[in-house]
Amino acid sequence: MTQKPAPHCVDRLRLQCKHDSKRPFLARGANAIRCSHCLMAEFACFCHLRKASPSAVEFILLFHRDEIHKPTNSGRLIADLFPQDTHAYLWSRTEPPKALLQHLETKHDNCTLLFPNTETAQRQGRQQRLFDQPINKSDEKHTFIILDGTWKQASKMFHQSEWLKQIPHFEISSESQRSFLVRHSQHQMQFATAEVTAMLLDTLGHQQQSQRLLDYYQAFNKQCLISRKRGNDDTI
Repeated sequence: MTQKPAPHCVDRLRLQCKHDSKRPFLARGANAIRCSHCLMAEFACFCHLRKASPSAVEFILLFHRDEIHKPTNSGRLIADLFPQDTHAYLWSRTEPPKALLQHLETKHDNCTLLFPNTETAQRQGRQQRLFDQPINKSDEKHTFIILDGTWKQASKMFHQSEWLKQIPHFEISSESQRSFLVRHSQHQMQFATAEVTAMLLDTLGHQQQSQRLLDYYQAFNKQCLISRKRGNDDTI
């Protein structure tokens, strides 16, 4: 029997949210018997593909409440592969976790929020950060905040969080997105959290880590499809 991986930050956050919740999270496939680690139906478990390694940068996954329990959430794949360099928190517009604020305080100018340079951001005068040089100028890894939710949710998280407005944000250029699509994807300019992060790593010059994450995401998608077909579209 395959040994299950140790819980990481997203696993612990999910358990804490479950403990704190006043009602259960019920979605399509809620009655499926699932692996408690990868969240797939047991017959589609892909825990054996999880191979942890260091990342060139640090990640802070900021989850929308609706995302943390979804088996189809891809943000957790980042923690699967880079558990020692990933932190996970639940987003709040007005009451961000104290641990997160303390974490951000230690980062000073070594932290960037990954989000498009929207017209609203420009009106608010939010600083856009450009990476035309290697970002890890010191021994401390640069930290990227990844907003994990639907586009609508992520936009709300970005624009309504006063406590995030002092942090520069970074937009992956449309040229880089098109290049990434040509090399790796068949769909239009719509990306899952894991794909956006793989694109970020690729843009920063960490192609090997980018490819590992993308390969893992594609395996994850395959197992999701297996679950759906085996469960007559009711598993995931």
